[in-house]
Amino acid sequence: MFDICLFDLDETLVRTEDIKDIREAGKNNDTPAYRREVVTALGRRADRHIYSQAFLQEIRARFPNLQLGIFTRSPRSYAETVLTWAYPGFNWDILVAYEDVPRTKPYGDGIDQAMDHFGILDAQHLPRTMLVGDSDVDVRSAYHCGCVVTLDKGAWPNPRQSDHWRALEHVPDAIINAPDQILSVLANPTHFLPELERTLATNAARLGAPRFDKIGHFVPRSIGGDTTSYQIYVSGRSFANYESVQYRKGWHRLTESIEENKDSDIFPDEWVETVRAFIASQYYRFFGPSEIIVSAVPHRPGRKPRLENFLGQLAASVAQRPLHGINVSCAPGLFAYKQGVRSQHGEHLGRDERFTNVRDHLYIRQPDLIKPKTSFLVIDDVMTTGASLIYAYKYLKDAGALDVKCLAFAKNVGNLF
Repeated sequence: MFDICLFDLDETLVRTEDIKDIREAGKNNDTPAYRREVVTALGRRADRHIYSQAFLQEIRARFPNLQLGIFTRSPRSYAETVLTWAYPGFNWDILVAYEDVPRTKPYGDGIDQAMDHFGILDAQHLPRTMLVGDSDVDVRSAYHCGCVVTLDKGAWPNPRQSDHWRALEHVPDAIINAPDQILSVLANPTHFLPELERTLATNAARLGAPRFDKIGHFVPRSIGGDTTSYQIYVSGRSFANYESVQYRKGWHRLTESIEENKDSDIFPDEWVETVRAFIASQYYRFFGPSEIIVSAVPHRPGRKPRLENFLGQLAASVAQRPLHGINVSCAPGLFAYKQGVRSQHGEHLGRDERFTNVRDHLYIRQPDLIKPKTSFLVIDDVMTTGASLIYAYKYLKDAGALDVKCLAFAKNVGNLF
């Protein structure tokens, strides 16, 4: 599947957060004394390795045609010293360090350089090139280049830092919790995709639970928000019309599917199956059936009721093939917008304007549907700020709904820089 697999170095392969100052001192400093200082510092900690040399050799053995390399923001003198100390005798196919590119991460120039080095710098090889890293700059650099990215959370501290949350918000192609999982990603990356992307990519049966990423969103403080986090699930990504993501957008099936269905009355079966998978994974009860009402962010006055039409398609699917232990009904008229609501996208509303626009115009049109022991699922297509789903959640909870979940088909991935 893959031609190239590049690894980030610090906190991905080796734990080095405690020698950050020494690392940064390596810029334009390649003296024997500096390299000795790095080796001495490395020896002060026993648990440096995240990826062992034996495991890297296993990757080599299983994927003999795979080019293995390093793409790091660290200086070359530091990176070479760490790699020699941590993996003596291991032959990396390429090292791209701080000095080797005019723009390092979060730009993807270093990945481009590696692809060029191996003679495959063209768009058709982007799906066959992968970066493995632990931070948001790794995710963004892969998106900028246009290649696949795996986020390795194996060495993340507890509690997580803001950079970790930002990395998750960018919805990487694969998310793993330990090095050994990278073998499965290399062998079959589609199984690690968010669920809607996975169903669009393959007809193969799912291995394990479906992936729905849960991302926290906030009402801006500038309009009265606080630290309350509103959890919204996403089943994929939609890459926007920015130059920084153009190469990743160029071969992204879900982005294409969303564009193809922006005026649809009938949606792909994969969209319906994804919502069914979400309901089955989130609402099953052992004692008695679950009662679920599925609704959607409503259309604006004068616009086509796209998501309402989708709910009709979902209702037909559930009627034909009921979900075991779950009673599902669809309520396309649960929400509505008042006259005067503006077009979020068409009028290019800013973040605060998006929130106030939804806050002041969205309302519950069928409050009689809110009953005890009934759960609600609210669906949107592409989520940018999360404003529509946040206020749908808030208004349902304020009206007495006990259990409300929100699902977007895709998380918008906008300008990276």
